[in-house]
Amino acid sequence: MNQLRTCPECGTTITATSKAELCPGCLLKMATNDSVVDPDFEQTNITPKLRKQRFEAPAAEQLNALFPNLEILELIGRGGMGAVYKARQPDLDRFVAVKILPQEIQGDPGFGDRFLREARTLAKLNHPNIVAVYDFGQIDELFYFVMEFVDGVTLRDTIAAGSVAPEEALRIIPGLCDALQFAHEEGVVHRDIKPENILLDKRGRVKIADFGLAKLMKREGDEEDNLTGTHQVMGTLKYMAPEQMATSRNVDHRADIYSLGVIFYELLTGDLPVGWFAPPSKKVAIDLRLDEVVLRTLEAEPGRRYQHASEVKSAVEQLSSGPIVPVATPPAPAGQGGIRIHKLMDDTETKYRTRHHIVLIMSFLQVPISLPVFRESIPVGIAMLAVAFALFLWAVKIKKHLVWETTYKGHTIKLDCSSMLAEQIYLDDGLVQRGGFGTKMEFRTKIKAGEGLGDEIIIWFDAQFRYCRCRIDVEEQM
Repeated sequence: MNQLRTCPECGTTITATSKAELCPGCLLKMATNDSVVDPDFEQTNITPKLRKQRFEAPAAEQLNALFPNLEILELIGRGGMGAVYKARQPDLDRFVAVKILPQEIQGDPGFGDRFLREARTLAKLNHPNIVAVYDFGQIDELFYFVMEFVDGVTLRDTIAAGSVAPEEALRIIPGLCDALQFAHEEGVVHRDIKPENILLDKRGRVKIADFGLAKLMKREGDEEDNLTGTHQVMGTLKYMAPEQMATSRNVDHRADIYSLGVIFYELLTGDLPVGWFAPPSKKVAIDLRLDEVVLRTLEAEPGRRYQHASEVKSAVEQLSSGPIVPVATPPAPAGQGGIRIHKLMDDTETKYRTRHHIVLIMSFLQVPISLPVFRESIPVGIAMLAVAFALFLWAVKIKKHLVWETTYKGHTIKLDCSSMLAEQIYLDDGLVQRGGFGTKMEFRTKIKAGEGLGDEIIIWFDAQFRYCRCRIDVEEQM
């Protein structure tokens, strides 16, 4: 006999055989991105201020006085980006969703102008797979959007209700690709693609919500800050591209493609691709050809991913055009039958990198300043050159801190960037690769002896003026 339990939202009795935490009625109410989510998944974080202060959503009765042309019916979602209400437009006899942004953002003097600029762009995103923005503005101290109401559930609800068949995943992904491709061509990057922001209506149509809000909600100057150092995370950690964790300045549309890959992997396997993760076909019985598509979207370096969402769609549709061949793949002997990937390190350093460049520039500037002084006083000129040389030595000393080291299966891996003109990789204290000075570099080397024989070590190094980012991955032979 099935045991009974109650829905934590409304108290309705549900059977224990249901994998969903909520009853079907509550699942249907969760039709916007800010629905109640699994506590294991982080909500979107934008700034320390918004993260520390819990957003208090106004009561529906309070909003009815502010929106005379709408009937605000109920609060249906609340999260880091505000609160969402179900409302009715009597004149058009339709339901809409009204999103109220957090009042905490009022402290940013530039928000009003940025809101109008970005909202006009979002309102132009007219696509069947994107939640439409009907209206926007400010009433009293509230910034708001009036949006399409999607009567359905989030992709998070679908995942929580049970496993998703591969055929269903292959149906969902092309719609997401269409929406992303359209938005990217319009110059809009979502920056927070995750199951909570993907809606499925009662007809099974896929729609992405909250396009561009992550950019809209950032505070002035955030793009100049290192997110790792300041904890100003613009996105959701488990779905963010590696470059989003380092800096927001150079994040482009390819970050959305990485997040799409995380969702694709999760739909197929039920797991997230973090830490050690195997290709999808090693976890579930699916077509082996899906591995290449999914893993390419999850490349750490943006240049190695699909460059456009339309390319992902084409690859998926090519597989969908024929029968999906499920292949049950037993564990292969060591060194054969594929790989599994592990991220050993992903570190961003700002303090010494910035200080090194400032001191180095000071030493270079000191030289042309000191040369004319020789005409007036040779001793003073020599002293100034000595200061330039001392500054240069100081810059060299600061750079000695740019060394990363970790271990894997008893092997020591070290990336040494302390030299002024080269980066060097050491494996077990032996130099295995040396590269010239560059802003972005990738090193690959294989373990040639001992445990882990044949496993490939991959090091990505990105050196900008204000930060260095070092990521070390291992492709373990299975």
